[in-house]
Amino acid sequence: MRQFYQTFPSMNALRSELSWTHYRILMRVEKEPAREFYLHECVEGNWSTRQLERQINSLYFERILMSSKQ
Repeated sequence: MRQFYQTFPSMNALRSELSWTHYRILMRVEKEPAREFYLHECVEGNWSTRQLERQINSLYFERILMSSKQ
């Protein structure tokens, strides 16, 4: 719970569309911009926890950054 509070200190940042499992997966993302990106995409795309984990493991955020720089 302490780690959860440190990762998401603002209660306004919590989304009712996401489960506790979603947040547990998101807590593993160290970079805040990446975590915010995955949180937003997860809600907008209605990702399951498996989809979220797959996108994080495939470095989706980093690939989007690389493609936007080209």
